[in-house]
Amino acid sequence: MEHNFGHPDSLPVPGSFDKSRVLSVKPVRTLVPVFPSSNPSSSTNPQGGVNKEKGASDQKLERGNLALEKSMHRGNDVRVIRGLTDLAHPTGKVYVYDGLYKIQNTWVEKAKNGFNVFKYKLVRCPGQPAAYMIWKSIQQWTEKNVPRTGVILPDLTSSAEKIPVCLVNDVDNEKGPAYFTYSPTLKNLKPTAPMESSTGCSCVGGCQPDNYNCSCMQNSGGFLPYSAMGILWDLKSVVYECGPSCQCPPTCRSRVSQGGLKIRLEVFRTKDKGWGLRSWDSIRAGTFICEYAGEVIDNARVEELVGENEDDYIFDSTRIYQQLDVFPSDTEAPKIPSPLYITAKNEGNVARFMNHSCSPNVLWRPVVRGNRNESDLHVAFYAIRHIPPMTELTYDYGIVLSLKPGQKKKKCLCESVKCRGYFC
Repeated sequence: MEHNFGHPDSLPVPGSFDKSRVLSVKPVRTLVPVFPSSNPSSSTNPQGGVNKEKGASDQKLERGNLALEKSMHRGNDVRVIRGLTDLAHPTGKVYVYDGLYKIQNTWVEKAKNGFNVFKYKLVRCPGQPAAYMIWKSIQQWTEKNVPRTGVILPDLTSSAEKIPVCLVNDVDNEKGPAYFTYSPTLKNLKPTAPMESSTGCSCVGGCQPDNYNCSCMQNSGGFLPYSAMGILWDLKSVVYECGPSCQCPPTCRSRVSQGGLKIRLEVFRTKDKGWGLRSWDSIRAGTFICEYAGEVIDNARVEELVGENEDDYIFDSTRIYQQLDVFPSDTEAPKIPSPLYITAKNEGNVARFMNHSCSPNVLWRPVVRGNRNESDLHVAFYAIRHIPPMTELTYDYGIVLSLKPGQKKKKCLCESVKCRGYFC
C-alpha cells in the first residue's frame, strides 16, 4: 500500500494532538508524523510553510522535514498517526496509530499557494495488524458504500435494542449460535434490602453535580457516578444509579446503564472460541457497554444447571476475581447486598457472547437502583481502558472456590501472558 504525504492546505491546529485519544500507541523512538485523514492517500507534513505572523512561505529542510529526510537515508521506520472524525468526542476528532512506514522517496513541489513544500512517499511495512484501514472500513459500512462481508443477520436483536447488532461469520460455515430469545432486561428480578436508605431524588430536570441535596448523589459518596459524557468516574466501587422512585428523567446522567446499548456492537465468529463480541466504535475507559441480561435464578437452580452441564451462560457474582493491574493492590471487591446468579442460556442479550480473558479489557460492576424501601440489583459492564474498534471485548469469568458436582475446569484460550490456563 503506497501513500503520498505532504499536502499543505490542511495543517493541524498546534496543540491539537490529544494524547488521551491515541489508541494502541507504543513508546515513540523515531519521528511521529501527525496526519489528517480526510484523504487516505495523501496527508500533510506539518513542518514549516506556514507562519502565523508572516504568512505562507517556502518550506525548509529543517525540523520534521529534516528528520524525515534522514530517516529515509538511514532506512529508519517512522510511526504514523492519523486523525479521524469522531462525532462522539467533544473535539470531533480521534487520533489512531497506523503502524510503521518506510520512506521510499521525497521531492519538492509547488503547492496551490505557490510556495514550495516537501513531499514524502511512505509505504506501510508488511505484517502489521490493520489499524487505520479498520476505521475506514467501518466508515464505509456505516455509509453503506461497501457491504460488510460475512453478515448472517443485520440485527440479532430484532429491534429489541435502539442500535442494531449484526451477526457476522467470516471464519467458517457456522450459521449462527444456538437458538435463544433476545431480551435487553433482567427477568424475575428480586428486589433486595437497600444498601442505603433513600426515597429517591427530586431532581426533576436531572441530577447535577452541584446539587448536594440530591439523595442519589449522597448515596454515591457525594458525587455523581458518571461524568457529563457518561463515563464512570470510579471503577472500584458499587455504582449507585437513580431508580424507579426518582423524579429525574430517563436522560439523567445517573441512569447511564438503563438506556440500552449506546455503542455499535457486533457478534462475530472467532477462530477458536465460538462466538464473541466486539465494537465498531472506539470505547473510552469507563464507558458503559451493556448490562448482563437474562433470568435471575437461585443457587439451587445454579447447581441444577451445573449438574446438567448447562452452565456456559451463568453469571455468578460469588466468584473470586483476579486483581487488575489498573487498580491499586488494596482495591476492595464489589460489595453487593446479596449473591446474584443470572442465566442467559435461553434468554439474554449481547453480554452472553463476551468471552473470558485472564487479561480482560472489560469488567463488571454491581449497579444498585434505589426504589424506596428496596433496591434493584443489576450487573453492568464497563471498559477498563481505551479499546480500539473491532477489538474483542472480554471479561474475567472469575474462579469458584470449590467446584460443584459435575462442574469441570475449562481450558482457557485467551493467550494472555497472565493466562491461568483454565477458567470455570
